[in-house]
Amino acid sequence: MVLLLWCILASGILLLLLAPLLWFVYGPVVARRFVEMPWFPSGLSATTADDYPGGIFDAEEVAFAAADGVSLAGTYLPTTAAERKGVVIFCHEFRGSRWTALEFTGGLRNDGFDIFAFDFRNHGDSAVKAGYRPLPWATTWETVDVQAAIDYCCQRNAAFSGKVVLFGLSRGAATALCVAATEPRVRAAVLDSVVPTEEVQVYLIRRFMHLYLPRVLKPLSQLPDRPFRWLAFWANHIIRRSHGGAILGMTRAAQRVRKPLLLIHGCRDGFVPLATVCSLRRQMRIRPKVWVIPQARHNQTAREAGDDYHRRVVRFVGRHLETQPAPALVEPEPIRADAAPTPAVPTPAGRPAAIPVAS
Repeated sequence: MVLLLWCILASGILLLLLAPLLWFVYGPVVARRFVEMPWFPSGLSATTADDYPGGIFDAEEVAFAAADGVSLAGTYLPTTAAERKGVVIFCHEFRGSRWTALEFTGGLRNDGFDIFAFDFRNHGDSAVKAGYRPLPWATTWETVDVQAAIDYCCQRNAAFSGKVVLFGLSRGAATALCVAATEPRVRAAVLDSVVPTEEVQVYLIRRFMHLYLPRVLKPLSQLPDRPFRWLAFWANHIIRRSHGGAILGMTRAAQRVRKPLLLIHGCRDGFVPLATVCSLRRQMRIRPKVWVIPQARHNQTAREAGDDYHRRVVRFVGRHLETQPAPALVEPEPIRADAAPTPAVPTPAGRPAAIPVAS
């Protein structure tokens, strides 16, 4: 019995001594896998405007500038209702385009909301930023793009200040969460298939480390989360230096956000497990609505839920925006390219309790 206890103690000490070695040696491997993400979906089957010809009538193609001067392409879809309640800005998924909005925002135009969908930098028709390679994770550059989209909508119609709803999908949802946590003009946010960076990265490290470590080191996978969070931090630092974008932490954004949120997730999401979204939810001080769609996979929630998806989204957005008379539209003023981007990484706060399920 004593010998067994000594063996367990020696094994624990060995694991603690090997942890720093794992941090420095395995870190570049983790960084490479975080960047490549070959298992991650590449857009929604290249959705285009031709897929939804009935949803783009009266559409206006626009170009606007981000704070660092990158030209972004967007499509503005005015409401078809008599009363204009606000504007919904759609933030598309990694490797996607603004046309994804046509599948997810059905019904909002008829209910009094303008839709503004745009392409993130290095995506779709937007310009390419030199020295930056898009990542599956939300970075500071995506928040700069969303801030530019908000500026454009509020310059186009001053009445939209405080009546902006962010609608994000996958990486776009993570970006929307970061911006909503600090942007006072945002009233609410819909986050579909959100990617909680820290939780998903820890999950991926545990899931795939057996492919890269010798068998003698496989017990390291049983360590608590903290060493893996340090490893992910080191990997993200490597990525920042090689890809030109700082990966944002969802934990701090979740702790600070105070806006109404609707979290939508597929129970069969194999890329972002539901447990990681539940972990993110537990770190919020607010109590957002959570709608879990049983058979939906990553980014497939609207297709799986059908008309019920659009009804719930319209009901949530309408509940948090007051009805107002349709204001007159004005031509947007040019956005200064030399304006400093608004920081999107917030500071910590407290923790809440269990997850309520949306009705």
